[in-house]
Amino acid sequence: MLPREKFLKRGISSLSNLELLSIIISNGIKGQSFLSISEKVYQRIKKLPDLGNITVTDFEKISGLGKIKIMKILSGIELGRRIYTVKSSDSKVITNTETAYEEIKYIGKYKQERLIAIFLNARFEFLKKSVISIGTLDRISTNSRDIVIPALELNCAYVIIGHNHPSGDPSPSEEDFSFTKSLKEALDLVGIQLLEHIIIGKNDWSRVDI
Repeated sequence: MLPREKFLKRGISSLSNLELLSIIISNGIKGQSFLSISEKVYQRIKKLPDLGNITVTDFEKISGLGKIKIMKILSGIELGRRIYTVKSSDSKVITNTETAYEEIKYIGKYKQERLIAIFLNARFEFLKKSVISIGTLDRISTNSRDIVIPALELNCAYVIIGHNHPSGDPSPSEEDFSFTKSLKEALDLVGIQLLEHIIIGKNDWSRVDI
């Protein structure tokens, strides 16, 4: 799904930083698509030490960009920087496994397996946390659509899932690997990224490789 189509169907919050940038760039040149140019610009932006002091010359060597397009990019960055310099203290941001674990570690106390999903927007800001399924001592009955559907309804960009092992051992099972793979594939189809699958044990936790 192209960024403009994704914007219209699912809203601006569903777009990644690269997709937002590609909408500003809007078109490519012979031999280079607007997406490939956007990737070069995005990588350049990430290397800049101070977004408050960027200039046209920082981007002049990128093929496919003229001065007008560069000015549009810089104007968008500056506008966003001015508006969001003071970030609301109510915005919860989850950008690493440890923060996600802190959000769901409480499920380690339950005697039945419990599957939790955390939904984030494109800025990794917390949108919602939901109990997807409650199972038995060693099994949860669920499928990918139980997570994909609410993810689409929330227009989220990223999903983190976690579940507990009442046995206390957080080691991933074959079923955990299988479910993670199928969920990732289902989310990829609708343009949403699965960031983490965390397993909570008694006094420890682990990750399922994605």
